[in-house]
Amino acid sequence: MNNKFLKIKLASLNLQAWFCILVLLIGLTHKTTAQNGIVFRDLQVNPNLNKTQKPPQRKSEQPLLTLPFFEDFSSLRSPYPNPELWQDNQVFINASFPLFPPSIGVATFDALDANGRLYEHAQSDQFGADTLTSRPIRMDSIFGINQGEITEESNVYLSFYFQPGGGFEDSWRGRAPRNGDLLILEFLNSANQWVEIWNSDSTKYWTTSQRSLQSFCPLCVIDSIGKTTDSTTAVFVKDYEKTFFKHVAIPIFLPNYLYDKFQFRFRNVSSLEPPVQNDPRPNVGGQWHLDYVRLNAYPHGYSEFPNDIAFVNRTERVLKDFQAMPAKQFQGSSDLVSEIPLVFRNKRTTARNTNYVQRVLNQAGQLLGSSTDNANIEPFFTHGFDAVPDHPSFSKQTLSYLFPGLSNPETFYVQHILEQPGSPDEGVGNDTMIQTVHFGDYYAYDDGTPERSFGFINNRTTEFACRFPLRVPDSLIAIDIWFNYTSENMDNVFFDLMVWLAQNESTPSQNPIHVVQRISFPNFDETIGFRRYYFDGPIALPTGSFFIGFRHTAPNVFLNIGFDLNNNAEGRMFSNLHNGWGWEQVIYYGSAMIRPVFGTTASIPTSIVERESRANALEKIRVFPNPSDGIIFVESPENTVNICEVYDLNGRKLVQKIIRNTEFSIELPEKSGFYILVLHTENGLVSKKVVRR
Repeated sequence: MNNKFLKIKLASLNLQAWFCILVLLIGLTHKTTAQNGIVFRDLQVNPNLNKTQKPPQRKSEQPLLTLPFFEDFSSLRSPYPNPELWQDNQVFINASFPLFPPSIGVATFDALDANGRLYEHAQSDQFGADTLTSRPIRMDSIFGINQGEITEESNVYLSFYFQPGGGFEDSWRGRAPRNGDLLILEFLNSANQWVEIWNSDSTKYWTTSQRSLQSFCPLCVIDSIGKTTDSTTAVFVKDYEKTFFKHVAIPIFLPNYLYDKFQFRFRNVSSLEPPVQNDPRPNVGGQWHLDYVRLNAYPHGYSEFPNDIAFVNRTERVLKDFQAMPAKQFQGSSDLVSEIPLVFRNKRTTARNTNYVQRVLNQAGQLLGSSTDNANIEPFFTHGFDAVPDHPSFSKQTLSYLFPGLSNPETFYVQHILEQPGSPDEGVGNDTMIQTVHFGDYYAYDDGTPERSFGFINNRTTEFACRFPLRVPDSLIAIDIWFNYTSENMDNVFFDLMVWLAQNESTPSQNPIHVVQRISFPNFDETIGFRRYYFDGPIALPTGSFFIGFRHTAPNVFLNIGFDLNNNAEGRMFSNLHNGWGWEQVIYYGSAMIRPVFGTTASIPTSIVERESRANALEKIRVFPNPSDGIIFVESPENTVNICEVYDLNGRKLVQKIIRNTEFSIELPEKSGFYILVLHTENGLVSKKVVRR
């Protein structure tokens, strides 16, 4: 059954039927998951908040803010809130998780703290999670041109937009809040008491009891133009009817809020999915997205429609298929998109004359190319994101610079700027959107930020492969894999790195051309991010398609690899469950965060290049007696052994011991038989088969 056809038919059905079909759609998605053997999980840790970057310092003594207060979170320079406006660090500032916000960038409320980890007090029952508190604001007076005292008649409003997380169908972003979870707005009164003013259940926002985006915005799952079930009546659903975010406006007129140190705050009440027996998936909370917060006096009456033209999200990549690619493989215009779709909206109720400026700059800031355009942009609330055909728009642009003559790694920046001539724009920060184009030594489908984790959980060997092209022969020296944080013990988990050529241009061959066995999974407490695995030496690859990936042999263990939902490698990912079907195409929208790295012998770290001399040192390690009655002695005169492990022949780790010495002894398990002794030395791994009598 075609999911797109189902969505078209939704328009003519009543609510109950709509919900039934929605359940069917979700069921179809789950069925696909089983077919590919792939399991997706929510992130247990936010990698953007878990890096070395620390939250900004919040000064206790700062000048009081004055009206107007405006924040649309469009800067995106930091994953933390702007310290000039906010007192807290808990929410996540991003453009990755929301769907079509009022302007690019939102504040995301979830169950993760300022360090991107689950709150210590998190539980299945509702608990307080993130808080976003404004700095104190002068709500007693208006300054500037219309200065004067603020009174009950000043027409002061606080307005904002919000959206539950989760997405729908192939647009999943995070997780939807559970029933009972709330987004709450509170005011601090003149008696220094926080008073709840609004919450996400205050008004009937939901078409069902669920707190999902499908329920929040039922029209969002209907195609722009479709037909009803009788195939006769056209159904038109304009972009502006797809209210992905809901608008809230609250008048402030009570005297106990009109004082000189007024504050407001948003906070969310979250809850974790209760644990399910034999299901190791992490417990994570749902998300709420907040955007376009305005606090001001409106002497001529409050309007939902400010004078603002804003980008809505990051546009698609400049490279046709990749976020980054090797400079050596770049083939000019054939590797670039023919047009760049820009998604923006005019928030006014009338058309606005707008200039568009595109600039392409190199790393040194030199201007390489530029272009300009001008058009009347129709209002979103009547025409949606793009102008109708009779009113030309610049929503699809071509590149002003085609990156000729690349010979060395280089990073470029494409700036897209919207300007309103002779008219003040309320949201200046959302008028600019920047794309990064990187030509280096690797291919990347992903943008470097995961929205989910993917892996396999089954009792059979599973292989995963991702396809990349070579226009000219090159040498593969490493593979980068992004691993998300996991709380599970991965000490006994290994996987094999693999490289395949194509049996045709689309699928991997049955036999790999290179295998690196028993790669250790990063420890759960290691840094989240890309882990680079170098080969012993360069692997020469011919022109044509090749594949990189892994073989997963650990039963019922989830590898927790990063998955980017904003950039698509669909059709280039394959899984082989060894169930007789061979390689099957992975059909999910998104990209596994696996990258091939190219170079020469000189590109490989010295510790790898000097393998021969170091191998000689490793060969001098003595293990005796063998066979043994139970005690094995190890002498490693030229290598410090850091860790010693003992495995059975099924790959189960039976013994692990911290050593940090050149001579030591270790006791084998009591049962007689063959064992594998693995020594982690400063120059590499050594494995030896030993026998207990």
